[in-house]
Amino acid sequence: MSLATKPSVSSHMHILGGGVSGLAACVLLQPLDLVKTRLQQHHSTLPPLPMANAPLLARSTLWSVATQVVRSESLTGLWRGTVPTIFRNVPGSALYFGCLERSRSILGALGVGRSTANLAAGAGSRVAVGLLLMPITVVKVRFESDLYRYKTVLGAVRGIVADGGVRGLFAGSGATVLRDAPHAGLYVLFYEHSKTLLKAALPPSAGATPTSTWGVHMAAAGASGIAATVATNPFDVLKTRMQLDPARYATMPATAWKIATEERISGFFAGMLPRLLRKTVSAAITWTIYEEIVRWAGNRVQ
Repeated sequence: MSLATKPSVSSHMHILGGGVSGLAACVLLQPLDLVKTRLQQHHSTLPPLPMANAPLLARSTLWSVATQVVRSESLTGLWRGTVPTIFRNVPGSALYFGCLERSRSILGALGVGRSTANLAAGAGSRVAVGLLLMPITVVKVRFESDLYRYKTVLGAVRGIVADGGVRGLFAGSGATVLRDAPHAGLYVLFYEHSKTLLKAALPPSAGATPTSTWGVHMAAAGASGIAATVATNPFDVLKTRMQLDPARYATMPATAWKIATEERISGFFAGMLPRLLRKTVSAAITWTIYEEIVRWAGNRVQ
């Protein structure tokens, strides 16, 4: 969807598309998010190992963690943290797509090139929304771990504030910015380029049918999600550690140093597989639903 065609659709439809797509993705993929958090947490709770034994840090896998959760907490345990995830992702996706659309329109009107506009709008929108929703993000991460046993979202907020003050609700903000800005910026840039290339590669006989359009959006979103997720995983690990244990991981440089010296390079990529699966599938679901809702709205106003 080009910068030139999007303004014909009202902003509230972009927000609606973002909210609906965010809800679908977070409910379907919560197990992967929980496993990712547990894997990153498990690395941090293992005792320091000498370099020769560093490969032992990889003994926790996606399957072993998921199996352990089901055995100890039942199948529904994989959806622990879904409520704060919904509180974060639904308004987060709605605000993100609303900000993204508005930012790209403004940048396009100012004569900014399409690629630059996609990169800047994607990064800026994600960072702004991420910082706004940081408190519920901290709550979500703690719900997903097995280090805390909060019963309600409000109880979690009270516990976090009691332990670290209001500042505790913004733990890991710096790492989140360093993760979200390049991830969102690169993602939107890759997504728009991939979509253009895939549409050009379609045979003329395919046309712009709903099936071909849906397939292009899914493929572009999935490929873009892989590239952006791998590049930003180290910052996701820093964020999770700082939010789960702010006493041990007080600052971003100190957290990075501790991981580098105790866990080596593997520590920065803990939980990458479930995060990669979740981000890629989530991106495909989110952007496909969003694009289809906006396309449907655009057809109605024509």
